[in-house]
Amino acid sequence: MMVNRAFKGGIDLHQDQALHLRGIDNYKRVESIYPKKVYIPIQQHIGDPAEVTVSVGEKVFLGQTIAKMGEGLGANIHASVSGRIVGVEEIDQGQGDEMTCIVIENDFQEQPKKIYHDKIEELAPETIVEKVEAAGVVGLGGATFPSHVKLNPKEDIHTCIFNGAECEPLLMADAALMVNQGDQLIKGCKLVLKAVGANEGIIAIEDDKQEAIEVMKELCKDIPTLSVIEVPSVYPQGSTEMLFKTITGKEEPPDGSTRDLGYLVINVATTVAVSEAIDPGIPLSYRICSVVGDVMQQKNVYFPIGTSIQDMIDFCGGFDGTPSKIITGGFMMGKTVDTLAASLTKSANGLIVINEKHDQDSTPSPCILCARCVEVCPVGLLPHQLEKNYLKKNWKRLEKLYVESCINCGCCTYICPARRHLAEHIVAGQQALKERRES
Repeated sequence: MMVNRAFKGGIDLHQDQALHLRGIDNYKRVESIYPKKVYIPIQQHIGDPAEVTVSVGEKVFLGQTIAKMGEGLGANIHASVSGRIVGVEEIDQGQGDEMTCIVIENDFQEQPKKIYHDKIEELAPETIVEKVEAAGVVGLGGATFPSHVKLNPKEDIHTCIFNGAECEPLLMADAALMVNQGDQLIKGCKLVLKAVGANEGIIAIEDDKQEAIEVMKELCKDIPTLSVIEVPSVYPQGSTEMLFKTITGKEEPPDGSTRDLGYLVINVATTVAVSEAIDPGIPLSYRICSVVGDVMQQKNVYFPIGTSIQDMIDFCGGFDGTPSKIITGGFMMGKTVDTLAASLTKSANGLIVINEKHDQDSTPSPCILCARCVEVCPVGLLPHQLEKNYLKKNWKRLEKLYVESCINCGCCTYICPARRHLAEHIVAGQQALKERRES
């Protein structure tokens, strides 16, 4: 089934030559990296940092809990390799902030913790949630919200939307996952449906990922509760708000979520992690990352959580040209890092390198009132007006312009011919309003 409805605005970044960057030639091929050491941060999720439960010199197994969540919102952290703890250190994570990291020297034995196998039919919903919590599963689409909370909603859920709309340019990690781990994804879909009590699941895939679409349609053909829907390949199609609107034609409640309307949206990589937490019983310790842009060999890489950016770049043949910018996550919504010592975490679905030749001048000039930012805003906001009122500290006007509805997709900044830092200022406005309310 193909959905023709599309949200207002957005950008077809897959066809936009302004990126000047190459993509992965064969995204279906996934290579594994085995670093000598991993540097695992204790904060890889929304909520409080996990508490370290191991000590230097201790031997650990692959999948062993090494940092445990507290009583508040959080997630467990696990060893992504087997080996010995050689340090618990504060390491710069690339944005001027240091994070406590557990350093494990890899013994390359891949010795796993004892694994238990469970049949889906025999699992109660609450057991699924408990196992997902123990496995440290978080949202792998980038949000990193603890999945055990998401799978225990207060609302009545009738439909789950499995988000395979990987709309960020150049990233093909989820597409590779669907082609190579389709069976595991189907198991995960069934587990999620059972956990939340839903009776229908929709796997949404962008229409430029035909191999993934064909694989998933074949796997779903005899499963009445699951279907595959093709959605337009337009950024930011993969955001919860936009994908929900495209599939259902409904708007997410301004002060609520899709759950209030009976829909749960969950990323496909997260769904596979849910499946693996149950069978074969492996905690979240690995994931696929697209390494793209100005590196010698662009690849989809299956990496242990805590792999350093330096090791990942070396694995891909090093830099192509002099690096100017390194981004973890997507080109539009990712984070720029300034050190190769930073760790790749649960949120790292992409690693993008831009060299000096391809890095565009970002010095802003005055707004020319072209309204391109208005045309591409998928939420229907007035980004140039939001920025102006933020800079003037006109907080009441910011509220009236619905600044808090911004999803920080970055379309406005990308399209602006004056190179205004629109998204950055809008998010700062959101934060300023929040702080004013709390003060």
